[in-house]
Amino acid sequence: MLRLYFNRIPHKLNRVNNVFLSTTAKKGILFKNYLSAVGSRFDFITIHGPTVDEVTKDIDLSNKTCLITGANSGIGFEMAKCLSSRECSVLMACRNPYAANIAKNACENSHLLKLYELNLASLRSVKKCSDEILKEQPKIDMVILNAAVFGLPWTLTEDSLETTFQVNYLGQYVLLTNIEHILAPDARVVIVSSESHRHVSWDFNHQLTPTEAMVSLPEQEYTSIRAYNISKLCGIHFMHYLSYRWVNSGKSVFCAHPGSFVKTRLCRNWWPYELLYTSMKPFSKSISQAAATPIFCATSPELQGLSDIYFKDCKRCEVSDLAQDLHLSFRIYDLTKTLVRDRVASSTDADAVRVKPAVAFPDVDEATLVANYSG
Repeated sequence: MLRLYFNRIPHKLNRVNNVFLSTTAKKGILFKNYLSAVGSRFDFITIHGPTVDEVTKDIDLSNKTCLITGANSGIGFEMAKCLSSRECSVLMACRNPYAANIAKNACENSHLLKLYELNLASLRSVKKCSDEILKEQPKIDMVILNAAVFGLPWTLTEDSLETTFQVNYLGQYVLLTNIEHILAPDARVVIVSSESHRHVSWDFNHQLTPTEAMVSLPEQEYTSIRAYNISKLCGIHFMHYLSYRWVNSGKSVFCAHPGSFVKTRLCRNWWPYELLYTSMKPFSKSISQAAATPIFCATSPELQGLSDIYFKDCKRCEVSDLAQDLHLSFRIYDLTKTLVRDRVASSTDADAVRVKPAVAFPDVDEATLVANYSG
């Protein structure tokens, strides 16, 4: 018996490549370098909860395997270090293999880390990465969808989608969908989210019929903050859908907010954001503290048997009203499938991206949802 777990146009292309995503805006570059130097020279004393090592204390992760996207820097790297120190094998899915290899070699248990090249701005790259994982890995116990971009000017990926939306949400949706059938029976998926999802506002008509332009913003409606907020809202709706489809399967999915204004490379793309995040450093979490909530969701024995929960500061937290709409979750999921399917159909390689997951738990339409959740 199902359990109630929830209350309640083509555009002009401006292509994105690896060089663009790894550099900052040229304006203000000298000031940005100064801010980076200042940030590296001062350690601020903050009190914002436990560190990642504290939340994994006494947890045995030997013989476990965790896939982390964006694992070569910031929160992702902190999580990779922590898990490998607990004898967990970590699959580092990163866009920059050179930077990822340097990060790997800096870890004490580097033999437990394995690199996979993943450019989320390219569905072909996602397909290639997932194929390699499927070929080499018999089982994955934890997946942490951590990779993200922020502060980019409006650009479209090679798949003709707005970059922030594809990197932060759709590319990782495709990655997880492709490897779903090798997830362990009790696997946990953690989607790194943000409190900024609360700032998205869609009218009733948009909620009733989501469109591509709502999630993959056209240039005239784009701001980097708005695009980021929408991508994080989509992640929460993906959590709702997965949790419903995985009911009684043993698998769990959570969303985790690491903290606000955490000084990582996420803010590197525009120097005003670098200034803001540097100035907020005395009042924000350290990277180790920020990594604690996602790792808590991935490893804590307290969460055994639970799913579909949004966490902040290692505690359950309610999401926004818009994020609570389970009907909208199904509509966003249907839109996502359509966006991926359309790009597969237009490709010269008909097998460029898998769209349908392994059919362990069949898709459920909205009518079935309403019937089962009439309350």
